Parts: sequence; C-alpha cells; structure tokens
Amino acid sequence: MADERRTEHVIVVGSGIAGTAAAFRLRQAGREVTLLEGEEHVGGRMSSREVPVGGELYRLDRGASWLSRNYTPMIGLLEDAGLSARMLPCSDELGVLRDGRVHRLSLVRTSGLLRTGLLGWRAKLKAVNLFRDLAAARRRLRWEDMSGAGAIDGESAQEHALRRLDRELLDYLVEPLCSTQFLVPAEEVAAVGAFSIMWGTFGAASFTFDGGVGRLPGHLLDTSVMSAPGTRVELGARVTEVRRDGDEVVVVWERDGGTRTERARACVVAVPAPATARIVTDLTEDQRRYLAGVRYTSDVHVTFGLRRPPAETALGVAVPRREHPDLCVALYEHNLGPGRAPAGRGLVTLVFRHHWSAARTAADDDTVIADARTALGEVMPDLAAHIDEHREMAVVQRWENAVIARPAGGYRDLAAFTASLDPASPVQLAGDHFSYSTTNAALATGERAARKILDLPVTVPERGMVG
Repeated sequence: MADERRTEHVIVVGSGIAGTAAAFRLRQAGREVTLLEGEEHVGGRMSSREVPVGGELYRLDRGASWLSRNYTPMIGLLEDAGLSARMLPCSDELGVLRDGRVHRLSLVRTSGLLRTGLLGWRAKLKAVNLFRDLAAARRRLRWEDMSGAGAIDGESAQEHALRRLDRELLDYLVEPLCSTQFLVPAEEVAAVGAFSIMWGTFGAASFTFDGGVGRLPGHLLDTSVMSAPGTRVELGARVTEVRRDGDEVVVVWERDGGTRTERARACVVAVPAPATARIVTDLTEDQRRYLAGVRYTSDVHVTFGLRRPPAETALGVAVPRREHPDLCVALYEHNLGPGRAPAGRGLVTLVFRHHWSAARTAADDDTVIADARTALGEVMPDLAAHIDEHREMAVVQRWENAVIARPAGGYRDLAAFTASLDPASPVQLAGDHFSYSTTNAALATGERAARKILDLPVTVPERGMVG
C-alpha cells in the first residue's frame, strides 16, 4: 500500500495561481497532493491582503487587479471548479493621459480607437498596421508556452512601432501598454510582448472577484476537490532542494529551524525562475543559467484609501512616459468591483516604472509615500489634491520579482530553453517564465505541468489509484 500511495502522491512547490491550478487538476484526476508554500499565506504574487481602518476593511491586490474574458484557460478552470458564479464584472475602460486630459478607451470595443481624441487621424490610419500585425502574431501565441513566438521575435516594441506605425502611436498607445504591463518602456520590451498584451486584453470584457483578484487561489483550495482527503497544504515551508531519485522525486524543505525530506512520484515546481534555478538540482548548467537570468522588474507601489472616491469611471489611467518619466499608471481599484473599498470610499494605487521602484527598494514607507505623492502631483494634480483631502490610509507593497520584461530576442531564448526540457520528467516546471506575466498565463502553465505528470507511466497497478 505504501508503494501505491507513493505512485499517486505529487508535491507542488508554490501556491501561486500556477501551483494551485496544477494542484487542482492533479487532485481532480485522483492524485494525492502536498502543496508547499514558503509564505504564511497562499497565493504568491496573486494574493490579496486586508487593511482595517476605523472598523472597515480595504482589500488590496498584491499583484494583478483585473482579469479579461479573453483568459479562456482561467474561465475553463473556474467552470470546472464550480467557481464561475464568483466572476463579477468591472469597469471596461482604460484611461490614457495626454496633456493633462484623460482619454478613455473601451477594452471591449477596439473600434473606439478610431473615435478617441487621444490620437490624430494619421496615427489612427497607421493603427491598421497594428491590428494586421497582431492578427499575424496571434498564430504564434500560446498562453501556456510562448516559445513559439521565438520565430517572430526580432525587434523591440519601440522598433516595431517606429517601423510599422508612427511616433504618436508609440508614445500614447504602445509605450503606455508596455509600461503598465512590464513596468519598463517599449525599447526594453520585445514586440511580441506588446502583441501579447493586446491579445490578452482588448476585445473582451473585464472581470474580478468579490474582494480582489487574489481571492482565486484560496477559492480553488476551498473547493470540494481540494478540501477532500488527499490534499495537504504546508505554509511556511521553504523548499531548498528538488531532485530526481530513480522513479521518485525527493523534496527537501525547512520550517521553524527543522528540515524535512519527502518522496513523491512527481513534483511541480511553480516558483519564479531564479528560485527554480536554485532549488532544482537536476537542471543542466545552460538551463540553470537561463532561469537565473530571466529579467524580472521591481515593483514598489502605493495604495491610498480615501473617504470619498475620485470622479473617474476607468479602471485605471495609464501615464505615458512622455507625460511623466516615473509614474506609469494610477489604478482606481474601487471601480474594479465590490469589496475593494468600504461603501462610498475610494481606493487608488500608484504604480511606477522599474527604475523608480528599484531606487526605493530599501527606502522606508514614509519616504516612498511622499515620493509617490510628489510624482502624482507633477502630472495629475487634481487626483493628488483629492488624495490629500480624503486620505485615511496609505500602504506600500514591494515585489523584487514582480513581472518578467523580455527584451527583443527573449522569446528566442525561451524557445531554446523549453526545447531542452524533458517532457517526460517527473519534475515539471510551471510559472510565468514560460509565457508572460499574467495570472492566466501562469495558470495555463500549471495546468500543462499537471497534464505532463498525469501522462507519466505508473509504477504500480492502477487499482491503487484514488477515483
């Protein structure tokens, strides 16, 4: 019987959406799952936190703030998990600032780009090339693995915009999208990255969950599939080693000064690329070098709780670099759905480009808040004044490895890396380093890792399997 349980048992390292999606699919197929999480809460970069103020709660997303109906893998998982009823609509408008004025674009109706005052007629005509190139690129884009885009990865988003579009489209559409998603300007992002943003965001309605996007990993763990016997979740479990040993996998982890060693039939490693490079011992030197070198941008952002919400309907206002060198987006999180702010109050998050955040990684919270307020006042003085008048709390959140910003050529490097991996290995990797940094892409990589493990040959008769 011990051998039969060993055959069923899979360890998942990391409880972000990649890890929880993998764990759900493995449990759904009857495998026993142990989920190891280094922090004291589940969710990883897709998590939320609650901030009490005067007997009321503000709920803050630590990472992504809204989701798109284009996220078909996520929607499929929600349906299978019985969670689709938890999807709530939110604002479908994205604002872009130009010369002190906010121009709102519909994320659903891309035809609005032709009517907006954000762009002149020459830029609007050139936008035809943008949609034509996006249609061609989409044939290479896959949520669970963007390595197929290596074949079209030859230039940066800025180079593509100047070659196929024009300066106005670069400054007021392409660059703001790149900065909002990757926290770096268009010259530091592959053109494939810009296509990925548009593919994932435009042409579909947005949705969220009551209380924040970060509720999803917890909702998955609360389903009947995950809460049934056969699931074990260990928090504060810092994994130090994952290695193959014959037809098993050995996982070493630490907690409270003690070291534990567990064996399982297989393991999904769903942590950021640099952490994967450190703990998976069977990687080749080239594989380890690739993972250690994946570029993550830093994110130090500030969220303000307000006694009154600002008069803005968009889910966020992107700030082009031409308008301000540091601030890249102001998110109006109270427009993203119920439960973010107490009734009648506002919640605004200021997100900055990588260089600003990297310079303040070690700064104290008061300094970061003051610097953020100064930057906002330079470009959006009305919002800054509103925050000054109605502010009742301010919270700083920090991510060292926030999102991946692949430069031109980065998807070719990804293709070489994925081609070097053994698809039949009992150690399968998952995470946004196979795609680009969205919750949906990470989720899809977790599902793919689970499928590969389910395809592994069993070492004992199937009669020992649960379900």
